[in-house]
Amino acid sequence: MDFAVVNTPIGALHFTQEDDFITEIKYAGKYVAEVPPQTALLKEAVKQVNSYFLGELKEFTLPLNPKVTPYRKKVLEQLAKVPYAATVTYRDLAVATGNAKAVRAVGSAMRTNPIILAIPCHRVLKSDGSMGNYSAGGPSNKDWLLTFEKQNKPFLVEIEKL
Repeated sequence: MDFAVVNTPIGALHFTQEDDFITEIKYAGKYVAEVPPQTALLKEAVKQVNSYFLGELKEFTLPLNPKVTPYRKKVLEQLAKVPYAATVTYRDLAVATGNAKAVRAVGSAMRTNPIILAIPCHRVLKSDGSMGNYSAGGPSNKDWLLTFEKQNKPFLVEIEKL
């Protein structure tokens, strides 16, 4: 198992690689001593996260393997489909997994998401549209990420309207 630790605008992130997969991108606190990536995959993961924070990367293309239960993996697979700068609710994800009553289980999957940013749990809101918590540094980090994405959302012009 290889790892790296990198400081970002929301705090330190700890990256873990097992075999040929990223298994964790976790919040590691405000700011800590960095541990540079040593493998090609960790270097690529750090590069993609840096590009994300520069507003250049909208979709991660890393080989991911979160170490979670089968149901949580199903939730994270649905979550990974949420586009940049978009949001869904916990209920939306529960419905997408085929169990509309599993809202609390979805919340638990968000709290334990081992691969933040690449599996964007910050894009999940409460049913009333409020922020909710965020395991990677609290609601202020969640708000920062959502605001950042909305400010960097690609501008699309419909040609027919020109």
